[in-house]
Amino acid sequence: MDNTLTDSIRLHLRENSGLEAHRPYVGMSAMAECELELYRRYLGPRPVTDYQHAMCYLGYLFERDLKTRLADLGYYRPGSERELLAPFDDRFRGHTEGETVEGALLEIKSVTENKLMRIRRDSRLPDSHFYQVQTYLRYGPYDEAVVVYVCRDTLEHHVQVSRRKEVVGEQMELKAQRVLAAIDAGVPPPCVCGKCPR
Repeated sequence: MDNTLTDSIRLHLRENSGLEAHRPYVGMSAMAECELELYRRYLGPRPVTDYQHAMCYLGYLFERDLKTRLADLGYYRPGSERELLAPFDDRFRGHTEGETVEGALLEIKSVTENKLMRIRRDSRLPDSHFYQVQTYLRYGPYDEAVVVYVCRDTLEHHVQVSRRKEVVGEQMELKAQRVLAAIDAGVPPPCVCGKCPR
């Protein structure tokens, strides 16, 4: 019984984690990734581990909880999530977590205690979060993003604000256009990170 129940729970988690093995578009949330990785993600499903399913499930769990609490505090506007589409190609898109009542972009990130300590120490967003919100700021009706961090280990919170930086948004747009052009041509872009598997 124990093993059967454990297997059932694991299968349920895989089926309900919210993690998509394949998205038929270039995701704005992944703009810190190498162009070759973005190209590969577009073309087909990637292998997904149970750990990745669990981390995705956990992320959505913390997001739902924090949205409820921020709404109770009168800070988050429920139902304000948006799908953002680039005007030049709707294969470049993103999905926001919502807005503050003042109309700023709201982004929620659940992180480990070590990661939260680094974010506080550096007093800046990690690159993956920075490029994501700057891309959202380019295509959404926002001047700034409020990123609320919640620590998975201690439930500590930390808030960082990122204002729109036009030059960064332009760089992300050009990057997406290069990836989409490579997809249309059927020619993989070169790896620029040095970490992509051959």
